[in-house]
Amino acid sequence: MIESEHSTALDHPAATVFAFLTDLEARSTWITGIQDIRVTPHGPARPGTSYFESGKFSGFKSEKTMRVTQYEQDRQLTLETAGDAKPFYRMSYRVEPVSSGACRVHSRVEIGGAPKAAELFMRKGVNKSLQEDLERLGSVLASWAASAS
Repeated sequence: MIESEHSTALDHPAATVFAFLTDLEARSTWITGIQDIRVTPHGPARPGTSYFESGKFSGFKSEKTMRVTQYEQDRQLTLETAGDAKPFYRMSYRVEPVSSGACRVHSRVEIGGAPKAAELFMRKGVNKSLQEDLERLGSVLASWAASAS
């Protein structure tokens, strides 16, 4: 099992960050490697939302269909593949307000059932990309806020 966690502080209200995280169709703006996205039903993620993505991550081609399995408004979002999927994939985001205008985002990814020979390379890539993706999320939010004002 590959597991990785990362957190970052963002100078944006928790509700704004959570709204951006639940816009699954916008994930390709801050997650490197995503080439195709399909969300059913369209609109912000909510419990049961189906999310398909394909792309190249950490040097490996990937296609996965996930569902929103945990959802707490402005606090928690978890997407995961079906339990029998190979490899199994779970991505969780927890948003923690630190003030009225700032928050901390904790992200965690779990990948199970990947080929053993690939796990070492995947683990390094996942650790690096998880950190970079959260940093990119902060940059995208800053650009979005600057263009909105």
